[in-house]
Amino acid sequence: MREISYEEQTVGSGNPLARFAHRARLKKGIDLVAGVCAERGTVVDFGAGPGLFLHMLGEVRPDVTLVGHDPYMAPTYPELKYAESLDSVASDSVHVLTAFEVCEHLYDEEVDALLKDASRILNESGALVMSVPIMYGLAIAPKVSNWMIRSRSLRSEYSPSEVLKAMVGRRVTRPQNPRTTHKGFDFRELREVVSERFYIDAVHLSPVRHAPWWLSSQYFMICRPKARS
Repeated sequence: MREISYEEQTVGSGNPLARFAHRARLKKGIDLVAGVCAERGTVVDFGAGPGLFLHMLGEVRPDVTLVGHDPYMAPTYPELKYAESLDSVASDSVHVLTAFEVCEHLYDEEVDALLKDASRILNESGALVMSVPIMYGLAIAPKVSNWMIRSRSLRSEYSPSEVLKAMVGRRVTRPQNPRTTHKGFDFRELREVVSERFYIDAVHLSPVRHAPWWLSSQYFMICRPKARS
């Protein structure tokens, strides 16, 4: 089977609903970060992929210093620089740290490490801006359908009963390895973990701004560091 590129899976998807959702998410992320980043600030994108988000943010905010980090992909835009790890980013030096569609693929200890790094590298007025997929509610049905279409298979990692459970908000068991799946991920659990270290300033939903979460496909949080002890 032909390897599907990152953009073909997201903003360039052949599925119009998936393409709309990913493009709406990208625009929402740019608008949120452009709105909270200080003038001439520094934005670090954790899990930056090929750098499309940072590239487009730079077109909107050319004053911002753009830094990416991704252990699996290199930047495809010449103006971008990538950090080898968040350990190499100086303390109190970052105005906005982003983590878009990343935490659903991390183990619990990796989420904990990310939040610790965020607390260290963000300056006093900095913000952690995150987005994760909503895998419960009505969006689960088109998401599962899109995966089946993309893989050209009638098989799905969700059983019919699990799809129904997810649609009504009942927990679906996550696989032990989260790297290549969204199955069972619950944004509500992540929010609880994040709120232990950060104040959650604002929540945004995409692609339909004023819809309840169970009608949306992505969940955004703007988080501010709590006072360091």
